[in-house]
Amino acid sequence: MNSKIIQKCEEEKIQFLNEIQPFGYLIGVDSITYEVNFVSENINNLLNLSASLLLGKHIDDVFDFKINYEDILKLDKGDFIRNVIVINSEKYHFKNYLYKNNIYIEIEHHFDDKFDSINYYNFSEKILHTKTIEENWKNLVDAISFITSYERVMIYKFLEDGSGIVIEENVKNGLESYIGLRFPEFDIPSQARELYLKKKSRIVENIEAINIPIISKENNQIDLSYTSIRTLSPIHLEYLKNAGAYASFSISIVVNNKLWGLVACQNSTAKSISYNIRMQCELLTRLSRISYINFKSNERIKFQNNFNETAIKLKENLLVEESLRSSITKNLKEILLLTKAEGIAFVNDDYCSLEGETPGIEEVLRIKEWAKKQGIDKLFYSNSFYKDYGKELNLSPLAAGVMFRFLDQTYNNFMIWFKKEENLKLKWAGQPHKIEKEKIDENGNKIIYYSPRTSFKYWEEEVLQKSFMWQKNEIYVAKEVLKIIIDTINTQSFKIHNLYEQLKEINEELDAFSYTVSHDLRTPLTVMKLNCQLLQKRLIEDKSSSSQIKNIIGEIDKIVEMMEEILVLSKTKKSDIQLEEIDPEFIIEKIVKELKIYYHTPNTSVDVENIHEIFGEKTMVYEVFLNTIGNAIKYSSLETAPKIIINSYIEKNNVIYHVTDNGIGIKKEDYSKMFKLFNRMSNTDGIKGNGIGLTIAQTMMKRMGGDICFESEEGNGTTFILKFRKK
Repeated sequence: MNSKIIQKCEEEKIQFLNEIQPFGYLIGVDSITYEVNFVSENINNLLNLSASLLLGKHIDDVFDFKINYEDILKLDKGDFIRNVIVINSEKYHFKNYLYKNNIYIEIEHHFDDKFDSINYYNFSEKILHTKTIEENWKNLVDAISFITSYERVMIYKFLEDGSGIVIEENVKNGLESYIGLRFPEFDIPSQARELYLKKKSRIVENIEAINIPIISKENNQIDLSYTSIRTLSPIHLEYLKNAGAYASFSISIVVNNKLWGLVACQNSTAKSISYNIRMQCELLTRLSRISYINFKSNERIKFQNNFNETAIKLKENLLVEESLRSSITKNLKEILLLTKAEGIAFVNDDYCSLEGETPGIEEVLRIKEWAKKQGIDKLFYSNSFYKDYGKELNLSPLAAGVMFRFLDQTYNNFMIWFKKEENLKLKWAGQPHKIEKEKIDENGNKIIYYSPRTSFKYWEEEVLQKSFMWQKNEIYVAKEVLKIIIDTINTQSFKIHNLYEQLKEINEELDAFSYTVSHDLRTPLTVMKLNCQLLQKRLIEDKSSSSQIKNIIGEIDKIVEMMEEILVLSKTKKSDIQLEEIDPEFIIEKIVKELKIYYHTPNTSVDVENIHEIFGEKTMVYEVFLNTIGNAIKYSSLETAPKIIINSYIEKNNVIYHVTDNGIGIKKEDYSKMFKLFNRMSNTDGIKGNGIGLTIAQTMMKRMGGDICFESEEGNGTTFILKFRKK
C-alpha cells in the first residue's frame, strides 16, 4: 500500500519542463563527444528520423549542420550564434549556444516576411532622439505594437516593494487600459525573475497548443533556461488564460544587471510572430534601454555635480564655523534641499534646530531617545515609521517617514529628515491573492500548490500612515552629508586637541614666567622701597621732594600687590584642590569687616540673607568672596548711601549666590572685558584696582566646578552671580 505524502510548493520549476512549443525543434549535443544527448520528439518531421534513434549518435553522422564547434565553445553564457540554413529546400533559423556542457541547437522555420528596414530605421531614430524618459518608453511601445500587431503592448516596471506597475501602454480593439495599475509581487515570482535575467525574451503563440516533449539519453531533466522555444510553466499559462490572453510575448529590460521591467505583449487570440519580428523587437528594446540609461546617467551627472558643489560649500562652512551646532544650524536648509524630504532637524544634546515641515521639538527628542535605546548606529530609514511606532512614541503625521543617524558614539548629536503622511490610493489589477489547489503526481502523492489568481477586476487600496518612499538618491545624499559632518567633527576634534595641547604648554610657560617674575622682583622692589624711605627721612623738610618720593613708594606698593595677585593666579591654576562642604557665613562676615576698614567705608550697609552651605575649596572660596564683595564695596563707596545685599538659594544641584551693589555699574561696551586679565572698566578712573581680582575669581570658580557671571547697568549697580556645587 502506497502512502500518500502531502507536499506544498509555491510554484513549479519552470526551467525544467522538458517541453518545447510546436513551432520549433531542439537538439542537445554533448560539448565533448558531440553525441546527441536530448532531442525534441518532433524532429522526425524535419529530419525524417525517429527522435529515439538520434540519441547517442554523433551529430555529424545524422545531418551536416556545418556547426562551427570552436566558435560555440568560446561563447559566454547567454551568447549565441545565429545562421540561416536550408533543410529539404526549406529555410530555417539556426541558433547555437553552449550551456552546462551541452551545445543547444534551436531550429525555427524561416518565414518570408521581409525585414522592413525603413520602418525599423524610423522607429530606431525616434527612440534615439526622444527628449524625455516617458517619451522613450512611449516610442518603444508604439513601435512594437506596430511591428507585432499585438492587442496590448505595455511597459511593466518592477517597484522597490516587489510589486509592479504599468507605466506605458498601447491597446487595440477596445481593450481596457492598464496604465497606472499595480500587480502583486507573486504575479511574477522570484524564480521567474531570475529566469527572465537569463533569457531576455519569451513567447507563447497559443496557450492551448499541444507542446512537444523532449527525450534524453539518460531520461533526465533538461535545463531550458536559455531556450527561446521552450514552453512556459502551466502556472504561467493558467495566469495568462485567467487574464484573457491566449498569446503573449515579453522582453526583459535589464538595467545594472537587475530586472528593471518588461515589455509585455498580449493578444486575446492565438498569434504567431516570426523570429525576425521577435529579433526586431528585442533590438528596439535594447536601444530604448540604452536611451533610458543615457537619460538616467545625465540625471545622475547633473545631480552629482549639484551635490558636489553643495557638499564642498557645506564642508567649507562646517570647517569655518566655531562650533558644530552653529555650523550645522546655518547649513540646515541647504542640507534639506538636497533631498525631497519635507523637514529636517539637528539635535545637539537638548538643543534642537528645525527646518521645513517638522514635528515639534519634544517629538524630535522622543525619536532621538528611542533611537538611542535601540542602539541604532547606522543610517535608519522608513516610510512607515508613523504606522509602526506612532502609538508607542506619540508621533504626528509629519513623522510618517524618517531617515536619521547619530553623528557620534556618545549619542549627543543627531540628524533626522522627515516626510509627512501621504494618503495614497493605489489602483490594483485584480485582488492580490492566490488560490490553493491540489493534484496527484505520477507516484500517487498529493501535491498542494498555489494557482494563479483568477480575479483581475480593478480595485483601489487606500494606504494610510505612510510617506512616499525614500529614493536611492535621498539615501545617498543622507549618507554623504552625514559622512561630511562626521569627518568635520573628527577634523575639528583633532585640531582642538592639538590647540589644547599647545595652549596647555603656553599656559604652563606663562605660569612659570609669572611665578618667576613675581618671586624674583620682590628683592629689587624691597631695596628700592627701603632706599626711598631713607631718602624721604633725609628730605623731610623739603616738602616737594618728600611728596614725590611718597608717590614713588605708593607705586612700588601697587606693583608688589599686583605681583602678589599674579602669584595667587599662577598657584590657582596649578595647585591640587580638595573640595569639602563649607558654611561661608563666617567667611563672608570676616571679609565684610576687613573690607570696610580697608576701603574706609564704615557707612556701607551690608545685608547678608539666606546663607546656604556650598561644596568647594576653603582658600578659593575665601578669595572668590573677597574679590566679588570687595568690588561691590569699592564701586559703591562713592554713593550717598552705599548698600550691598548678599543672599543665596538652591537651584537643582547648585547653590547660587548673588552679591548686589548700588554702585557705578558697568557700561555695555565693557562687558567683554570683565574677566580678562589686567582689564579695567572705562568708568573706574580714580578708583583703586589692577584688573586681576575677577580673573582670579573666575579661574577659582571653574576649578571648583562652578561658574561666575554678572548683571549690570551703568549707574544702577552690579550683581555678581556665583554658581557653586551642592554636595
